[in-house]
Amino acid sequence: MRAILFFILLMVVYQAVKAVFRSAISAYHGGEPRTPRIPGEEMVQDPQCHTYVVKGRAVARRIAGRTTYFCSAGCADAYERDHRSS
Repeated sequence: MRAILFFILLMVVYQAVKAVFRSAISAYHGGEPRTPRIPGEEMVQDPQCHTYVVKGRAVARRIAGRTTYFCSAGCADAYERDHRSS
């Protein structure tokens, strides 16, 4: 019987210590709970305006043998125009 009571007391102390550490860590990180990372779609940066775009929705152009991604056809045209004159 003593062993059961000791085990229950040990579990209560463990839960209390765990709660104290969790609140201390939460306070250290600004009090905001961490949001879980959700895998999403790959983002690519438009080299013309430096905006990040979801790769699946980006405008792709083949420039100098490489596929380059843009946020819009306007940025793609401007990039090609700027790099053609260089």
